[in-house]
Amino acid sequence: MHFKKAKTLKSLKKNLQRTLPEKVSQVLESYETFSERPIPEDAKGFSAHHSACKSAVNHAETLLKLAKWTEEGTTDTNTMSGTEDILKLLSEARAELDGAEDEQD
Repeated sequence: MHFKKAKTLKSLKKNLQRTLPEKVSQVLESYETFSERPIPEDAKGFSAHHSACKSAVNHAETLLKLAKWTEEGTTDTNTMSGTEDILKLLSEARAELDGAEDEQD
């Protein structure tokens, strides 16, 4: 899918509102699939696995922040709280990954 060029912030927000849900879903699905793989036992593989998981979490978090930005000024509080719930879950996932790395040190 090719991103449509936007000439104004309003049109950019509209484009993002349309495309971000699918993108976030793809990132989360990819993260879930990858994170369920067996974690390598060697230090290098373990580190690479957790770095990849962190990268996916950061990617999803960034997309969700963009989604939140596109909703500024809307009145649908259910959508906002849903976005905030997902951001909270991602924050918890990041904390768990940080704790797992600390245990390896």
